[in-house]
Amino acid sequence: MKNILIVEDEEDLAANISEILASLDYKVVGIADNALDALKTLEKAPVDLVLMDIMIKGDIDGIDLAYKIRETYDIPIVFSTAYSGTEYLERISSEIHEGYILKPFSVDALKTAVFFGLKRHDEKKGSNTSQSLGSLKVMDKGYLVPVPFSEILYLKADGLYTKVFTKIKSYLIRDILKSFEEKLPPSIFFRVHKSYLINVSHVTSFNAKKINLGDASIPVRRGLYKELIEKLHVEK
Repeated sequence: MKNILIVEDEEDLAANISEILASLDYKVVGIADNALDALKTLEKAPVDLVLMDIMIKGDIDGIDLAYKIRETYDIPIVFSTAYSGTEYLERISSEIHEGYILKPFSVDALKTAVFFGLKRHDEKKGSNTSQSLGSLKVMDKGYLVPVPFSEILYLKADGLYTKVFTKIKSYLIRDILKSFEEKLPPSIFFRVHKSYLINVSHVTSFNAKKINLGDASIPVRRGLYKELIEKLHVEK
């Protein structure tokens, strides 16, 4: 019997989901409506899957909680949400979930999402090509949040601080850019300017003067063009 943790801030809905999962021969080991209680449950009981609502109580939402869970636990996560806007869907990285369902959902939809969530995770564990890309730990609203390297677009020096930019949001961290350059993997991150460290996997175009990462345009240090071509494995 698989153990499931429900993270849901609607009490009646959480109870209903718990009853449905029990009828499907799953064991609900806990129901939490906030990040702190969810993490406490994970510390105390073995969990095989987390059914995660995106909008939960507290300062940290379900997506950031999923990143935090994945940093410590190798368990599948299935998101449930009433929001289908791109601002939420873009934040749901394929690296932190095995599926999602939109509210209101049917019993069959829940059954299918949980079944395939467990199945996809088992397939990932059995794959020799699966690997962890790591993450950068940042403080956000009083919580330590692991931001996957793959989600970071670039970092910008700002005096004694550094701004970390992702597709969705940015974080201001009290540490100099050089410190990040030393701790981030050089195979992924490249210092293109005294004030900028970029994630090369997000480069969309560049020339001798600037480099583009989506909507962001970053200046390139003079004389770096040849090295940049080699770093990006671009044919001349």
